[in-house]
Amino acid sequence: MKLPKNFGPQGFGGVMKQMQDAMAKAQTLEAELANERIPVDRGPVKALFDGTGQLLTIKLDPAVVDPEDVEALEDLIVGAVRTGFDIATELRNNRVQGILPNVPDIPGLSG
Repeated sequence: MKLPKNFGPQGFGGVMKQMQDAMAKAQTLEAELANERIPVDRGPVKALFDGTGQLLTIKLDPAVVDPEDVEALEDLIVGAVRTGFDIATELRNNRVQGILPNVPDIPGLSG
């Protein structure tokens, strides 16, 4: 059987060490992301998210609160929430890639 690329001269023990290191980093990642702050400024709608994608605050300019046009306000809020969640997701994905760059692709273990 041919060993996977990047398996390294240290063999299975080295891969296990890399996986253990990655798991330790992943456990602290959630706490680090929870402490991140992502401000979103969509003009009259301002929101603050943490790095996990949780909406922390939302502020509305009173000028956009029009009882005759609730739909426009809803669209502004949805846009701000989508932006914040997208940024948080990208931040998480980048951090995860930083944890796993040296772990080899082992057949049967990868998605």
